[in-house]
Amino acid sequence: MAVKETETVTEEELNQYIAAAAKAASYEKGFGITGCDLSMPIWWAGYCRQSLDQQSHNNRLPEYLLTLARMAKEQGVAIPREYILYDHVSGEHLDRPRMQFLRHELVDKKKVLGIFFADLRCLSREPAPQQVFEREAEIRGVKLMFDDAPSGMDVGSQFARSAITFSNKLMRLATHGNARAGNIGRVLKGSVPACKAAYGYRYCRDAELTSAGKVHIKKAWWEIDRMSDDITSAKDSPAWIVQQVFHWIGEEGLTAWRVARKLNEMEVHSPRGEKWGPNSVCKLVRRACYTGKNAYNSKSMVPNPARPLGDVTGQVKRTILREKPKEEWVFFNVPQIVPDELWQKANTALTVRGRGRGKEGQAIQALLRSRIFCPRCGLPMVVRRDGHDRKVYYHCVRRYRVWDGNACDFRKFISARWDDVVWDCVYALLNDPSWLEEQLTAEKDHRDVATKLIDAEQKKISQLQAKITKVQTGYEEGIYSAEEARNRINVCHHVVTLAQAEITRLEHQAGSPTTSSVIGDFKRELDSLRKANLDEASFEDRLQLLRLLNIRVYPSEDLKTVRIKTGLDVDSNYTEAGGSQDHCGKVIFEPPKGTIPRTRRKSKDWSGRVFSITFSWPFQKCRSTEKQ
Repeated sequence: MAVKETETVTEEELNQYIAAAAKAASYEKGFGITGCDLSMPIWWAGYCRQSLDQQSHNNRLPEYLLTLARMAKEQGVAIPREYILYDHVSGEHLDRPRMQFLRHELVDKKKVLGIFFADLRCLSREPAPQQVFEREAEIRGVKLMFDDAPSGMDVGSQFARSAITFSNKLMRLATHGNARAGNIGRVLKGSVPACKAAYGYRYCRDAELTSAGKVHIKKAWWEIDRMSDDITSAKDSPAWIVQQVFHWIGEEGLTAWRVARKLNEMEVHSPRGEKWGPNSVCKLVRRACYTGKNAYNSKSMVPNPARPLGDVTGQVKRTILREKPKEEWVFFNVPQIVPDELWQKANTALTVRGRGRGKEGQAIQALLRSRIFCPRCGLPMVVRRDGHDRKVYYHCVRRYRVWDGNACDFRKFISARWDDVVWDCVYALLNDPSWLEEQLTAEKDHRDVATKLIDAEQKKISQLQAKITKVQTGYEEGIYSAEEARNRINVCHHVVTLAQAEITRLEHQAGSPTTSSVIGDFKRELDSLRKANLDEASFEDRLQLLRLLNIRVYPSEDLKTVRIKTGLDVDSNYTEAGGSQDHCGKVIFEPPKGTIPRTRRKSKDWSGRVFSITFSWPFQKCRSTEKQ
């Protein structure tokens, strides 16, 4: 994606610079000429680049254009006005508007014979993008000319340019490191770093102009933005807004959304000059500088490692704010705006509310959280609470993503009453003393059948190996020719391969043999669960049992039927919430319809490793009134 161009230099100013450069080089008829037939591939192009900081402090664009004009005059070539390209974007990548035009329109389509660069840094300040561009030009037969570096395409010239680019990269890294070290030094001397002050403060400094024309900063500090006569924040000032935000969240218990709406109604702009939103409010509350102590060099923006890389020459945006090791932090004092107790209360309030979104816990008690799946797209459904009657519902995670091309169109809500239904099924399963014996019996029969089939396949393999031995003996005695023996042996090998694949499939289907000790431990675990007082089980106890059984709920699209799967597997560790869908039991029942008494009936239709318990409606309450 191309970087949006900022109008630092207008088109009119650029035309003036080009005309002045052509006149200074005495090459008005060959540099920046207009009315050229661009369909003829006889022209050259000129490219120059500056960063925005350089543009504002030291405008080298006229000098770059003069260098290009002199290079064109020296080579005796013409550069049309349309092919004089200028970018004011960082040189760390090639994701620039004019560079993209240069690569995809001029170089890739071979519309130019060559390209002039006033400086090697204009091309790139990173070795990889530079080498990729040079390779593209070399393949298309486009010449590259540099004013401050060797311009040949031989190995020596390419190596020299790469070495210069590496030195430019090291210089840039050293500049950034020196700036950070200078700020750390200022903090250690009792000053504040040279950075923008947080919202509610303003940056102040005591500086003087040296004889060399440089600014020497004696001291720098933060002051509260607009204070009244009684040393408090003036009303409607940024510091007063900060105090109000902490009061609304920490004392009055307002949400970040309501605070943002309140600030927008007051026509107060955010630190970026935009409207307030919940995220901007949360970022403000999370800042510890309002307590009077701030940290420098504590965080840094890094690229998202999960984001697709794409073109290696493009811009890799730093979108994740990560905390640095605390050993690298340096602290400095600023005026306190918010008391420590109020800051802690506001941040605790944000943390507690964030639990409902799954960030640091689960504030909404939902038994099927991450265990009920959308019938349309199959993704886990999320939990929401109605703001009016405080009821809890499940809905697809993609329900409100109208901007997403893969948005789910399942618009129905599922009531949290399904939690009770699923718990009734689990309760009935744990209170049935015979289901395990029937399951083990069916599993044993299934294993016996699989064992017989495996034995038959192994017997077939033994017979085929004996046949191969006979064919080899017949070939040695002259009964079969070499070709006949080879064909017969190949057929036997093919059948053996099929038999071995069938044995592998049967062994995977049958699973590992269930030992008596595992069965005994499994029975004892279920007995302990049955003896527990399931009628008075707390929400945490129920949640733990669902995790233990690995319950998963799959409703139908019309919500008239639902399928419940459990990952209970005798071969695996029954104390872990694991298992695959191949080793899961199924419970099929009708949806809940109000508070109807329930009765339970058990299905006798057992098949293989999969056991099923069918519940029909209406039925009496399945929980026994007799205490264990």
